[in-house]
Amino acid sequence: MTTTKVRVLRQVEVSVPQAFAEAVPPDLFTRLRLTAIPALFIRPQQGTSSFRWMGFCAGEEFTESGEITLDARCVETAEWKPRADLIQGLYLHEAAHRLMPGHRHNAAFGAVVLVLYLRAGVTNHIEMWQRSTLYDFRDEAEYLPQAFAWAWRVAHELAGTGDTAEQCAKIISERYGAWRARLADEPAQRQAKRDAEFVERKALENRLKSMRENRWLWAMAGFIVGAVGVLLALH
Repeated sequence: MTTTKVRVLRQVEVSVPQAFAEAVPPDLFTRLRLTAIPALFIRPQQGTSSFRWMGFCAGEEFTESGEITLDARCVETAEWKPRADLIQGLYLHEAAHRLMPGHRHNAAFGAVVLVLYLRAGVTNHIEMWQRSTLYDFRDEAEYLPQAFAWAWRVAHELAGTGDTAEQCAKIISERYGAWRARLADEPAQRQAKRDAEFVERKALENRLKSMRENRWLWAMAGFIVGAVGVLLALH
C-alpha cells in the first residue's frame, strides 16, 4: 500500500453538542420559517491569524452540504461557559450569510439578520434583536444611520409575515437594489432642492427690493404733491 506524510481529514456527522441543541431547538426553525442549515464545529488554530473569528460562512461551492462553521469552544465547557443566546446569535448570523450570498455585511444582510432575530424572540432572557450590532452593517459605513433605519423598517415588515426566511431574503435582496439607487440619487436631489431654494430666495429679495423702491417713489410723489398743495394755498 502506498503511503504519504499528508494527513487526510473528512467531515463526519457527530452527535449534536448539548449546548447547541439547547440553543437551537427544533421549534426555533418553526418560528424562523427556515430550513435547518448544517453546522460544522472547528477549533481555530492558535497564532495563525490576528483576526478573532467565532464563525464563518464559506461559499456554498466550497462546502459539502452548505454548512456554516462555528467555533467549537462556544459549545464546550473547557474554556467558556456555553451561552444559549450567544450560540443562537452566531448560528443565525452565519445562516443569514448563507441566505444572502454576495452581500457580506451590508444593509440587506443586516435586514435578514434582524428578520431572523425578531422571529427568534427571547433566548436566555434576551430579546434576540438586541444582538444585532454595527458589525452587521460595516459595509455601509458611509450611510450607516440610513442603512440601519431601512433594514429595521423592512425587517419589521417581513418578520410578521408567513413568508419563509428564504423568501424574505429574496424580497430584501430585490428591495436593496432599489434603496441603493434612491440613496445614490439623494445628493443630486439635495442639490436640486438647494438650487430651488436659492432661486426662490432671490425672487423674494427682488420683490422686497422692488417694494422698497416703490415705497420711496410713492413717498417722493406724496412729498411733491404736498409741497405743490402748500404753494397753491399760499397763493
